[in-house]
Amino acid sequence: MDNLVFSPASREDIPAVADVYRSLYNFPGGTWSEHYPNIETAEEDFANGWLYTLKKDGEIIAVASAGLFNDLSELHIDWKPKNPCELARIGVVPKMHRKGVGETMLRHISEAARSNGFDGMRFLVSRHNGAALAMYDKNGFERCGEAFLFDLEWYCYQKKFEE
Repeated sequence: MDNLVFSPASREDIPAVADVYRSLYNFPGGTWSEHYPNIETAEEDFANGWLYTLKKDGEIIAVASAGLFNDLSELHIDWKPKNPCELARIGVVPKMHRKGVGETMLRHISEAARSNGFDGMRFLVSRHNGAALAMYDKNGFERCGEAFLFDLEWYCYQKKFEE
């Protein structure tokens, strides 16, 4: 796919990031709604330096956050990475689904995490989000457990980066 630019989000990107979130509210298999994630979520991730975008011809087509959320540290999972970041809020605008954009974003966000000193990634995926589950499985992420958090059922995923 041509003309793709991955980068940390800018403050000016925040409204468009929130638009991406909104485009995925109530998406089949997803867990997002008008309550989460929202513009405040994007602002917090931006303030922490955890928010990234993927743009095509200047338009945001995918977003993701990778940082130290510590949402998963209390789970009793055999996490292989010893210094992982947590991946959260990865989303692709609906018109770009099934075009490899999610995989491209996943590859870039993994590279960014590695360059920021993390040795791997861990995250939750809705047990009902078949498309996301297939993408993570296809891209070498390991399903390593299950969790019930935020009143939802999840699969836990991880990947230790190669040294």
